[in-house]
Amino acid sequence: MLKRFYDIGKQRFAAAAALLAVLMGCAWFVAGAAENLGIGRARSELQRLFGADFKRDQVQVRSIRSGQGDNVIVQAQIETAFRFVREDREWRVAEIRLGDRNWESVELVEEAVRREKARRTEITLMRFADGLDYYRRERGRYVEAEEIGRLLDELAPRYLSPIVRFDLWGTPLVYQGTAQRYRIASAGPDRRVGTEDDLVLENGELKPQGE
Repeated sequence: MLKRFYDIGKQRFAAAAALLAVLMGCAWFVAGAAENLGIGRARSELQRLFGADFKRDQVQVRSIRSGQGDNVIVQAQIETAFRFVREDREWRVAEIRLGDRNWESVELVEEAVRREKARRTEITLMRFADGLDYYRRERGRYVEAEEIGRLLDELAPRYLSPIVRFDLWGTPLVYQGTAQRYRIASAGPDRRVGTEDDLVLENGELKPQGE
């Protein structure tokens, strides 16, 4: 069953991540100006999120306000059901109901969130690589530092903007650099530096996880 879910492509993974954000954080970002997005349109979009078939009364839109740029923040709550299973005398959440006969794997949703956070963190690391390369072309060396704050002092705003200190799990990025080499890393999903799920970039090259 899960193999079928993993074969459906990146768009559905992203949608699963969005669904979890709504259910856990009750906040959703929609392109467009706040004055152009009414409660009815917002509710309609959320009813169909991730291919769901939520009924109208299951989605309550609390507020709509402008976010940054062309984003709008919709504060909402979605009422649904979760299926629990017991394994070795322990209960865990196995599925979430997206309609009368539509259940989705929570494991899939969690994996979607993990993958999307990893993808965005890798993009952030590559932005640092671009900034460091620009810095080296002008200065003849990389930033010599042992922590992220010192790196940002050197790069921002000329070589790196906007400023980013944390990965998508809320953990500070780690930097070590000499004149000729650098290493910048995210602690990854477990939020512990030096473990197999770290996301690491060395001299512009992303390292496979576990190395």
